[in-house]
Amino acid sequence: MPFPIPALSDLVLRARQAFRTYLPGSDAWLFPNNLGPTAKVFGGLIFEVFGFADYIQKQKFALTADGDNLELHGAECKPPLQRKPAQPATGNIVVTTQAALTAGAAAQFQRADGMLLVARQSASIAGAGILTIAVEAASGGQNTTTIADTALTIFSGVTGAGAATATIAVDRNGLTGGLDIEPDGEPYSSDLATFRGRILFNKRNPPFGGNPADYVQWCTSVIGVTRVFVERLWNGPGTVRVFPLMDDLYGGAGGVPAAADLQRVIDYLQTVQPSDALVTVQAPVPVIVNVTVQGLEPSTTATQEAVLAELAATFRRKGRIAGNDNYFPSMPYLAHPTTFALDWIAGAINNAAGVHRAKVILPNADIPQGSGQIPVLGTVTFM
Repeated sequence: MPFPIPALSDLVLRARQAFRTYLPGSDAWLFPNNLGPTAKVFGGLIFEVFGFADYIQKQKFALTADGDNLELHGAECKPPLQRKPAQPATGNIVVTTQAALTAGAAAQFQRADGMLLVARQSASIAGAGILTIAVEAASGGQNTTTIADTALTIFSGVTGAGAATATIAVDRNGLTGGLDIEPDGEPYSSDLATFRGRILFNKRNPPFGGNPADYVQWCTSVIGVTRVFVERLWNGPGTVRVFPLMDDLYGGAGGVPAAADLQRVIDYLQTVQPSDALVTVQAPVPVIVNVTVQGLEPSTTATQEAVLAELAATFRRKGRIAGNDNYFPSMPYLAHPTTFALDWIAGAINNAAGVHRAKVILPNADIPQGSGQIPVLGTVTFM
């Protein structure tokens, strides 16, 4: 049984009763009396000790540890696991100038909220025109992601006659790739998008010569990877097909990574995979699932937004990549034959905050998936 920590009021009561017991003739309830305040001081100190002891016992286990203590649990894994650092968004900005202008390799540009972007290389233009400059955020985090056409100002490192009147904006592709530092994750959570989840997966699946769980651990060590599916013997003996997903970077696309991010996974796997394995790293093919909802009650902006959020969470939680491997409950990361259930969509809609009732018109059946495919939420229409 867990040890119950007494409430502060109970500890004060015990201290008062102890004074009455061990100091005959005294009464810590009477006023004025220095025993009453003393009992409160003792009770508060003891309550703080109980709280610290409770914190300490939680740090013993990766299930409940946090912060630096969770990192110590990661250091005990084999191989040692480190928290993924924050990543800055990168991309291009466009400078429109009426005269010559030069941006140094460390030139800085500022967003309206003060975030700085640093030029990745020097660039110049001899006269009026448009200059494209590759930049990255000076700090990491998802908040460094910036939409197209966001206005910027020159902060430093730009010279020339055109600097005073130039207009700067993020190009049409926006700045992408910004990620927060890997979070601890909720206590007891096994979400591989968190540091705790990766530690628990390592403890429960010790590395073993290239088994499927090894590929999950290797891939999730790459910055940006949040989920992984593995298909054994997909093209004959010795072959392994791996599908990494990057939900935080490509949430709107079902986590399907871009080619450059997929290459980062390929490059890392080549340093750790068994020498006799024929490994294919592949982005899954999205199966776009458009949803039509009829009779949403109440049909308000708030409930519609709640439905959208719940559907997105359900597609991430329930969506998986189909493959030709076998199904084992203990190995949910294997890519086996599967479909995306209509009931999951209906359940997500009706479980959204504030929704009284709603009916799903489309899709009208479970969504079939071919090998290498993953369901991705498309357009949601409210009728």
